[in-house]
Amino acid sequence: MSDRSRRARARCLVGFGLTVNALVFTIVGSAAHAGFTPLALAVTGVGIFTTTWFLLDAAIAHQQDVQRRRTTQRPWS
Repeated sequence: MSDRSRRARARCLVGFGLTVNALVFTIVGSAAHAGFTPLALAVTGVGIFTTTWFLLDAAIAHQQDVQRRRTTQRPWS
């Protein structure tokens, strides 16, 4: 696994963790009828977008690793 793929997966996991925390914060704020709920909802939406972006980046990096491994292997003759 390349360093690019590791970094992409780490970004994806950190983004996912932060998004889940923001979602829990939003749910608790909504249940308490807090005034910050719209801002928390916006932050959660941005978190979902960035986590999706990071997930696509990790998938693309993994696919490039797989293709690189396939091209460096010798085919059976």
